[in-house]
Amino acid sequence: MSRLPRGTVARALVALLTLAAAVLAGVVAAPAPALAAPNFKAPFPCGQRWTYGHHSAEVRQALDFVRADGGITGGTPQVASAAGVARRYSQPSGAGNYVAIDHGGGWTTYYFHLSAYSVPDGAYVQQGQQIGITGSTGNSSGPHLHYEQLYNGVGQPIVINGVSLAPYPSQYNQKYLVSDNCGPSPLGGRYLAGSPTDFTGDGRDDVVAFTQGSLNDVYVAASTGSSFAGTSVKWNDFFGLTGETLLSGDFDGDGRDDIVAFTHGTLADVYVALSTGTAFGGGQKWHDWFAPGAEVAAVGDVNGDGRDDIVTFTHDTAADVYVALSTGTSFTGTAVKWHEYFSIAGEFPALGDVNGDGRDDIITFTQGPASASDVIVALSTGTSFGPP
Repeated sequence: MSRLPRGTVARALVALLTLAAAVLAGVVAAPAPALAAPNFKAPFPCGQRWTYGHHSAEVRQALDFVRADGGITGGTPQVASAAGVARRYSQPSGAGNYVAIDHGGGWTTYYFHLSAYSVPDGAYVQQGQQIGITGSTGNSSGPHLHYEQLYNGVGQPIVINGVSLAPYPSQYNQKYLVSDNCGPSPLGGRYLAGSPTDFTGDGRDDVVAFTQGSLNDVYVAASTGSSFAGTSVKWNDFFGLTGETLLSGDFDGDGRDDIVAFTHGTLADVYVALSTGTAFGGGQKWHDWFAPGAEVAAVGDVNGDGRDDIVTFTHDTAADVYVALSTGTSFTGTAVKWHEYFSIAGEFPALGDVNGDGRDDIITFTQGPASASDVIVALSTGTSFGPP
C-alpha cells in the first residue's frame, strides 16, 4: 500500500487540527443572543423633526442628529429614549459632557456633546425625561445630538419604536425622524400593574393623583360606590419626586392603604406615608437599600400576614426577585432572594394572589409573538416563590 510522504501527513494533520480548532472556537465564542431591548424612542422632545447621518469617522453604530423643523439645535433639550439610571461624564477631548443611561439587561444609551446636564449623577430617569441640553462640547464642529445604543458595551444599529434606522445616510437631509417621545407617565412609566387603593378603609378602592414636578402634592378622591368624591382634596403636600416609583398598599395592616415611594438610583431608599383615613402622614424611610438602579419595584402581601411587603425584580440577565417583609413600621431584608430566575428584561412582571391562599404570587407576561405570549406564575410559599 502506498504511503504519503511524512511531511505531507504532518501538514494534513496540522490543517485538520487547525480547522477543528476554528470550528470549536466558533462554537465557544458565539455571542449569546441579546435580551429584548427596551422600546427606545427618539432622544429629542415630542413632536420635533430632526435629520440624521453617520459619517465615516463616526464611532460604533452612532448617529448624529440636528433639527430639521426650523428650530435651533443648540440649546434644545435631550431626553431619555428609555427609562434607566443616568450617569454623568466629561471627556473634553472627545465626547465632551455626556450622559450614559443604563436601561438594565445589558442595554445602554449615550448622549454626547451636552452644553449642560439636567439630571444628577446616578438619578433614575423616566422615558422622555430631560437629561441635558444639546451643545458642542468636546471634539465637535457644531451643536448636534450624538446618540448611541449599546448591548453589553457593543454598539448596535439604532432602533426607534422597534424599527431600525439602518442603513444610515452619510449626510443630513436624506432621512428624518419625528419624535413621539412625549414624556413620562404620571407614575413613573415603570411596569406598573396596579396596587390597592382603599385609603379610607371602607372596603372601596379610591383614586389617587401624584403631581410630582416641583410641588409633589398627593390628591385623593374617595369612592362613594357610584362615583369619586372631591376634586382637590390634598392628602399630602410633599411626597413622590419626579423619577420615583409610586405605589400603594396596606403596610401597617390597619385596613387602610398607604403610599410608598421607591427612589431607585444610587440611594435606593423606600419611603412610606401612612393613611389616617383622611390624609397621608409625612413620609418616613422604611428601607435604605431596595430596588436600586433600573429594577422594577412592586407591592404585595407575599407571606399572608395582612401587611403588604415590597418586591423587586432585577429584570436583567440574572432575573432575580428580592423581597423585604413589612414589620408594620419598616421593611426588613436587603438581600433576601425569593426567586433566582423570573421575569427577564422585556417581560411585564406583576403580583397577585392567583391561587387564593392569602399570599400574593409573582406573575410575568412574556409579551412575545402571538404564538409565544405566555403568562407564567410562581406561587408564594410564604418564605419564597416556587418554580414557575
